Amino acid sequence: MNKLILVPDVHCRDFYKPVLQIKNTPIVFLGDYMDPYFYEGTTDKRGIENLEEIIDFARNNQNVQLLVGNHDESYIWSFMGFERTSVKYYDYLHKLYRDNIDLFKPCLKCNGVLFTHAGVSKGWIETMNRWFELDEGTFRLTQDNIDNYITEEFKNELQYEFATGRLLDKYLRSPIFSIGFVRGGDAPYGGPFWDDFNMEYQDPDNWNLIQIFSHTQRKVTGSIGINGNGYCIDSRAIFEYDVENQTVSKANLL
Repeated sequence: MNKLILVPDVHCRDFYKPVLQIKNTPIVFLGDYMDPYFYEGTTDKRGIENLEEIIDFARNNQNVQLLVGNHDESYIWSFMGFERTSVKYYDYLHKLYRDNIDLFKPCLKCNGVLFTHAGVSKGWIETMNRWFELDEGTFRLTQDNIDNYITEEFKNELQYEFATGRLLDKYLRSPIFSIGFVRGGDAPYGGPFWDDFNMEYQDPDNWNLIQIFSHTQRKVTGSIGINGNGYCIDSRAIFEYDVENQTVSKANLL
């Protein structure tokens, strides 16, 4: 394996479709499949058709990995309140996600790269480790255990069907779903589903792990934001990661 194909936030768009012809190269979708930007001419109905197609593609091709984004939370756990898709499709989408939850992962680590929807930032790691210390435990988040921690927290959360109430909003219980102040939440920093690349992201201290994520849409279509070992790829384009050279670039699949 010398490269991976990366598909950022789909949001009901069609730009991902060229990857459907790829059978052997690993493909990683970075989450956010629904909730269209209506000014782009996308629709809820088209988004559902695309999500069904992506799920079928992943079900029938072992080289395909589907990650979860913050917009997917609303459909995996009932009525989070962040969705843009019409409520009339809600029950169907909730069932679609839950019936196929075995295909969805919160993160992926391979070839020295951590793939998440929004990135794991220094501020969030330091906040988490302070909480662990205050609990008088010895556990700390490191680049070696971060993927296992996120995965186990995600699995634990799946036992619940509904989000829990806090103040006037609905939230998930695990701190991996923390929403930082800059995204309208009440946490100091966003977690790996909500971190804001422009305002929150910095490499965690002493980590050399490369991180690739999306979530923060960039001003220039198809561009890449780089901060240390963190690569924020723009939604609306397909990218590839060169394993040997450890580089991220826009893919040419024509």
